[in-house]
Amino acid sequence: MIRKEYLISQELETYLTLELSKKLLNKGIDASNTVVVTVSTDYSSNVAQLIRHTLTFNGEICDGFSIDVPYPDQSWDEEYNLELHSIFNLYRYKLEGKSILFVEAGVIRGSNYKYLVDFLRNEMDISNPFYFLALFENESSAFKSDFVGEYYDNDTQDLTFWWEQQNNHWL
Repeated sequence: MIRKEYLISQELETYLTLELSKKLLNKGIDASNTVVVTVSTDYSSNVAQLIRHTLTFNGEICDGFSIDVPYPDQSWDEEYNLELHSIFNLYRYKLEGKSILFVEAGVIRGSNYKYLVDFLRNEMDISNPFYFLALFENESSAFKSDFVGEYYDNDTQDLTFWWEQQNNHWL
């Protein structure tokens, strides 16, 4: 089956990000109690930057940092695991007493979010509360995010952002 391109405009990306930010703030999630972890920086940086700024509390922008995860044609391996260890150990001080909000522009299968939960809980003994945000989430994703801007059907729609260039890792 040929999937139809679902082109996400800059306006829709911004609108949904701001709507999600309002939901986060309404749940009491802000810079005073949360650290934003941008997942897949090449796709999620726009969303995470806007969220970090809208979660500002008493003039302090929300702390955060970024991680990269495998593309669909890759898998978690020792290099990715070492990178996770290094990054989370480097920024462990930011996590003290705060929740972690993972932000991803598009969750297709949910396998990266699932892996992160298992790895951080079991391998790194990080017990902070976790929240997961997806600007777009495939309705049949195995992982269900806490905050979703919009659901789409990956079987019939090819999620494509306005800024996106050809990526050889997409199947």
